[in-house]
Amino acid sequence: MANDKAGGAFGNALIGALEEAVAFERGDLPEVRVDRVEITARNARITPAPAYDAERIRAIRRGLSLSQAVFAEMLNVSASTVRAWEQGAREPDGPTRRLLQVAELHPQALTDAVYGTRASEYRAQGWPKMVAEQRAPWGVPRREGER
Repeated sequence: MANDKAGGAFGNALIGALEEAVAFERGDLPEVRVDRVEITARNARITPAPAYDAERIRAIRRGLSLSQAVFAEMLNVSASTVRAWEQGAREPDGPTRRLLQVAELHPQALTDAVYGTRASEYRAQGWPKMVAEQRAPWGVPRREGER
């Protein structure tokens, strides 16, 4: 009995589609709008995201002056994942490699998400090398000598 209901629904959908095709052919339907894009799979050449080893990942994180926990949160991964990458126990793959590439080439795209719109203010003050009295961008007071 379930097949009869499914078959009936399919039959009704098929009849509706045919009626719409006939109406379109007669000119009874408004012109169909088709969005065209310039970049398609046919003419795009996307280079694969580079591989990231432990030293390169650590350099990106330190260049952003982030702890492993904050860097992990920024990338939407666990702190243990970042720790494993930096120890060489694991290597990032798939979309994470592309995200690390963004962090390396265009860090502001991610730091603005972490720090909000005030990131530019911190950069103007010489961030990430702020004086000890200032607060870290994410609200935790910095300790003397902490980077």
